[in-house]
Amino acid sequence: MFSTFATQVTLALILGAANAFPSSNKSTKFDARISVQPGYINVAVATLWTDSSKPRAIDEPALANPVQIEKWLNDMNVTEYRDLTSNSRTQTQALYGARVDILNYESGWYEIAVPGEATPKNNLGYPGWVPASQVSLDQGYGKLQSSKPFATINKAATVPLYRDPSLTSKLMEIVYDTRLPVLKKRGSVIEVAVPDGGSAYLFAHDTTIYKSVSEIPYPTSLDLINTAKLFIGLPYLWGGMSGFAFDCSGLTHTIYHSHGISIGRDADAQADFTGHGIQVTKADLQPADLMFYASNLSDPNTIYHVAMYIGEGEMVEAYDAGTPVRITTARFGEQYWGAERFLH
Repeated sequence: MFSTFATQVTLALILGAANAFPSSNKSTKFDARISVQPGYINVAVATLWTDSSKPRAIDEPALANPVQIEKWLNDMNVTEYRDLTSNSRTQTQALYGARVDILNYESGWYEIAVPGEATPKNNLGYPGWVPASQVSLDQGYGKLQSSKPFATINKAATVPLYRDPSLTSKLMEIVYDTRLPVLKKRGSVIEVAVPDGGSAYLFAHDTTIYKSVSEIPYPTSLDLINTAKLFIGLPYLWGGMSGFAFDCSGLTHTIYHSHGISIGRDADAQADFTGHGIQVTKADLQPADLMFYASNLSDPNTIYHVAMYIGEGEMVEAYDAGTPVRITTARFGEQYWGAERFLH
């Protein structure tokens, strides 16, 4: 079902977004005859919606290309943040350059699945709807993604991406755990491929280059804790999975994923789905273990929250709308379901 607002925004995006970034792949079109077609996120952060009727007028900046995530977050009040949760508007997010599987198209929107965000909802990855203008069909970029080393953003919550090698003209702000194919490295500058053709430039000190995901060093618990501390003070956002804002499981997923460890996307999936950890007792808790909370302790499907233990009786969490990402005393109340260890 498509709302009047979403339809109006979609028309504006279709007319205007084509010129947002240079494209060498304008002839590529969505082919409805193909059951699953690869695409690539071509905005800093794409938010996946439950369906296209869910966005409100205040959500327009999140639907644009270029996307305006910071404006969106700054414009919402606590009630509007909480409405995203209570009305199940948002599902998850996908980052610039990430490959997605396009499942369907309707009225300017793609239904996509995000590989790497494991969920029982879809075996291809986490599903949701995004404006079609936020997804590139540039298969040339896809070939570079599968054949080139990648630069991963792993030093700060967000960093600038530039149009020029002199790093004077900013293209956009991209976020932690964004991975882009490396074309060339010259001293302190890295040239990366971007969706829709062409290239852009990063400060080398903002990234680490790997030949493959398997080359990412296996982390220590301190590595994971230091990563979590990059995000202290960021807003809570239902479905948030970026260095702009997080929900509880988006935070823990990003912390682990950035270090080459894949876990479920949602809190219940992290505790009780493919790739879940080994259960540990309260007495055996170690830093980087994940702590889960449920409304029914005998049913893991009722798990609604996850935090990461950091030692000394403390944990880091994205708690709820109106509460920034924080370090707080570890809670072991009546809804504490238990903990799992993902490091070996």
